[in-house]
Amino acid sequence: MPQHVLVPVDGSDHGFAGLEYSLASFPDAALTALYAVDPTHDHGATAGGDPPSTERARERGERVLERAAGRADEYGHDSGFETLLRTGTPHTEILSVAADDDRGIDHVVLGSHGESQIKRPFLGRVSEAIVRRAPVSTTVVPESTTAMRERELPGTALVPVDGSEQADAALEYVLAQFPDADHVAFHALSLPFDRPRSDVAGTYLEKVVTAHERRAEEILESATELADDHDATIETATGDEKPAAAIVEYAETEGVDQIVMGSHGRSLAARLLTGSVAERVARRSPRPVTLVRGRPGTI
Repeated sequence: MPQHVLVPVDGSDHGFAGLEYSLASFPDAALTALYAVDPTHDHGATAGGDPPSTERARERGERVLERAAGRADEYGHDSGFETLLRTGTPHTEILSVAADDDRGIDHVVLGSHGESQIKRPFLGRVSEAIVRRAPVSTTVVPESTTAMRERELPGTALVPVDGSEQADAALEYVLAQFPDADHVAFHALSLPFDRPRSDVAGTYLEKVVTAHERRAEEILESATELADDHDATIETATGDEKPAAAIVEYAETEGVDQIVMGSHGRSLAARLLTGSVAERVARRSPRPVTLVRGRPGTI
């Protein structure tokens, strides 16, 4: 389970939403709030004014970090909280700190967008880079600070499963980290047609549906057995569509509070790159998405 969580903040609402998630979800972990001073971006610059001022940017970063530390104090987080000010391209600095063995970062939590006005279904460029390249498990928070404060976490945690080691690792993670959550193991059938299952009875497609349903039963039974090993109970559910669409649709219609999934599933995606399904869910989900990197038994 996370022992040291890195929380990049840039002064934006989404950045502080990531901090809210971290304070609520990891009360026993050390937290480091990171502000990266981007020398190419000056918040105080005006058209025709002076060139970007690194000093001015550092002063702003110090104020943002003071605000983060103040919020940790208000929350009563006493497991260790530090602030870190770095200078450089934000995503490069975040990845560098996350990969620093001496710091022992094992999880990154960040807002889906920083100060950019880009909204879903796209991640901000910094968040996109971290999702794809972070060496540790990552949580992306797409909601506002107010929404995160009003939500009672962990709530209902949706865990997509496909029979892969990464999916099992995600399920182990959520069962251990959030034992008080309502757990739902979800499998996307990925049916190769758009018709409702009820419309294919008596056609050649019925055999296709039966094969997919049997596979789903095996995967969900395995997930239930894993939960039993942790003395936990889970609900199970399926969706007909392709994985990313089915996961996001279920999260939206059923009002889950967060999604926890493997960073890649059964595909042959390179270990240093996130699987396409995980990326799509992280981009489109209305709720926080945690991408777990690791194997079962090592989380």
